Amino acid sequence: MKLCLLDADYFDENGQSVIRLFCKDKDKTVVCLDYNFYPYFYIIPKNGKEKKVKEMVENLKSVKIRKVEIVEKILDGEKTSLVKVYCFLSTDVSKTRDIVKLWKKKGLTEGEREYSINFYRRYLIDKKITGMGFIQVDGEHVEGKYQADKILKIKKIKPLPHSKTPELKLLAFDIESVDGKIVMISFRGDKFKKIITYQKSRYPKHVKVVKNEKELLEGFVETVQEYDPDIILGYNTDGFDMQIIQKRADELKVKLNISRDYSKMKFARRARITTARTKGRVHIDLFQFINNILSPQLQTEVLSLDAVSAELLGDKKIEIEYQEIIEAWKTKKHLPKLAEYCLKDSELTLKLGYYILPQIYSITILVGQLLFDVSRMMYSQLVEWYLSKRAFLSKRIIPNQPTWEEISRRREMRPYLGGFVKEPIGGLHEKIAVMDFKSLYPSIIASFNISPETFNCECCRKGGHQVPRKDYWFCKKKKGFVSQVIHDLIMVRIEMKKKTKRLKRGTEKYNMLNNKQLAIKTIANATYGYFGFSGSKWYCRECAESSAVFGRFYIQKVIDEAQKEGFTVIYGDTDSMFVTIGGSVKSKVKTFLKRANRMLPGILELDLQGMYKRGIFIPKGVGPGTAKKRYALIDSKGALTIRGLEKVRRDWSNVARDTQEEVLKLVLKKKDVKGAVKHVQKVISNLKKGKIHLKDLTIYEQLVKNIDEYKVRRPHVSTAKKLKERGQDVYPGMIMMFAITKGKGSISDRVEPIEYVKLKDIDQKYYIGRQIIPAALRILTVLGVTEEDLLGQSLKSFLK
Repeated sequence: MKLCLLDADYFDENGQSVIRLFCKDKDKTVVCLDYNFYPYFYIIPKNGKEKKVKEMVENLKSVKIRKVEIVEKILDGEKTSLVKVYCFLSTDVSKTRDIVKLWKKKGLTEGEREYSINFYRRYLIDKKITGMGFIQVDGEHVEGKYQADKILKIKKIKPLPHSKTPELKLLAFDIESVDGKIVMISFRGDKFKKIITYQKSRYPKHVKVVKNEKELLEGFVETVQEYDPDIILGYNTDGFDMQIIQKRADELKVKLNISRDYSKMKFARRARITTARTKGRVHIDLFQFINNILSPQLQTEVLSLDAVSAELLGDKKIEIEYQEIIEAWKTKKHLPKLAEYCLKDSELTLKLGYYILPQIYSITILVGQLLFDVSRMMYSQLVEWYLSKRAFLSKRIIPNQPTWEEISRRREMRPYLGGFVKEPIGGLHEKIAVMDFKSLYPSIIASFNISPETFNCECCRKGGHQVPRKDYWFCKKKKGFVSQVIHDLIMVRIEMKKKTKRLKRGTEKYNMLNNKQLAIKTIANATYGYFGFSGSKWYCRECAESSAVFGRFYIQKVIDEAQKEGFTVIYGDTDSMFVTIGGSVKSKVKTFLKRANRMLPGILELDLQGMYKRGIFIPKGVGPGTAKKRYALIDSKGALTIRGLEKVRRDWSNVARDTQEEVLKLVLKKKDVKGAVKHVQKVISNLKKGKIHLKDLTIYEQLVKNIDEYKVRRPHVSTAKKLKERGQDVYPGMIMMFAITKGKGSISDRVEPIEYVKLKDIDQKYYIGRQIIPAALRILTVLGVTEEDLLGQSLKSFLK
């Protein structure tokens, strides 16, 4: 059978760990069981002690060993003889390792490798298969209790070339809760919509009214089983919805058997978040992928469903304040509106799924792990698993995860200097060209052979790739593992981008290739940061520092060359520079790029990122705030690009962001500074008159840790504590929504969860003096506007 792999795990049966694959064959679900793969790890014997160590492992009595063999692998860049130990149970790997590590003191071994790799992840690497990739399976039918069309016991399995992903069945859901209880749940699939609640009203036909919350939860299970989705989609469902569903199900004794093997959801802690896993039916929390991977590409820093949907889809939530939700439920009024509000969230989640999932699929296939795992990985994890995959293919041993002591030691090391920043020339500038390096750090790593084992090699002491102004060099004779991997990625991406240029934008083939090249870009660009990440398996502080040094050297070099050519360099940052020059800017930039690229080494290349009609730049220390990047640009079509301003920051209210956006439009589109001042004054007047909606005064900030882990009492932490005191569940990953109210004490004392705030409670002085005015002055100070110009004498005395 030719199958697409969706999910995998393992279980123990008759003293053996068994791999289980959940696959898709067109419209059929197939479960495959592999009894032919065994967990293993490596022992590094002292030179000449290979046979002795092998015999000692074979004679172990406390652990059942399946097989032991002597193999040759590349360890730390050198071919080395290792002892490979196969066990029957995955748990026996760690037990055996615990025994073997004591042999180091006896002078028999130097350590152990690859003992902590999860069994199903080990299987994917060794079999060269991947989540969302295709496999060919030969096997026999067996019986089993699964919600699946076929169950196969694998005889043979092999990877197949990637082809078009089958049509997967998606089901998005969302819940509404009041006082910790679930009052409504909505579902959205392809030509499918449903809402379950337990208060009667005049609803549309797709609303099902049940007796109570218990029946609502039973309806959740029934809907999932009947619709039978391959992927369950949610937005912040790891951090909120699934947690609430599980808690209420436990209290009401409802079995949440929505996995394909009818088991309960399994919750696991991963770094700062808790994940909710349903076996065989992939639960994707889109918020996690957006927060971890996609957010740097977004204009907005407010990662709410509303803000992300508005930017990516041009669609928004139905406007309803949380207090209205509570009142609608408790008074039994406006319940149809609440139902549609709930359904709209599921609809937006489904649309985001169709938009984002192809990107996640491409990264999953590239990295070589499962869709569930990859969709929640940070950049460092994506790089690590891709390198692990490539290490196996090149017969290299994967380094161990660093110990906590080693991570702590790395964190205590002095920081190295990062990217070069040329402070901006403040004010408005016309006809701006932005030039940047194509994948600067990956190109540097590939061009200068930057890899842990090539650093300060003995063979190139006087002739290696010399790092500017450092006593560091990298080998010119032997290609490093990481640098080779990155070079290969860059070359593949270049070819893919050439192909996409020949295809019509928006076609299926274009989208598929474009998602693949974006996946490659994601992994390649993250490698520089991975070198310096304290938890990295391929950690090399000198590699990270050298990449930064080369980066600073070459951005400064091209800035110097641009200035010699007569360009005014308005701003420079890490891998890009913003320039202007009299006359035909674009033609002069193209001429400069040709000359600059002739002098750049290796595969480093400077490119024209874009042309802009006008831009405003705010130097550090000018106006309130100290953000590193603060500028806004407008192109010939009127589209804004904004960096580092309240318009895109999460910890500011809508009234501050919207005010700033309007100021930017007036300044950049019309150069109307007086009109911008008048607009700010009008917003302040409306706030004083109570004409600003409560939703526009709401501040959003994510709770990334447990409450008791915070040492400083910040406003969102105080909000979380107040919610908890009122009996609500609070989890890491939740977005805290709060407002600042009147009264005495600090801001953290006066925050209130937005569901408990009325407009009359709002501290107008705070919003004028700490939100609206600072947001406006970020832009206007550099244009000569002062606080007095915005406030006038009467407002100044009001704020006092």
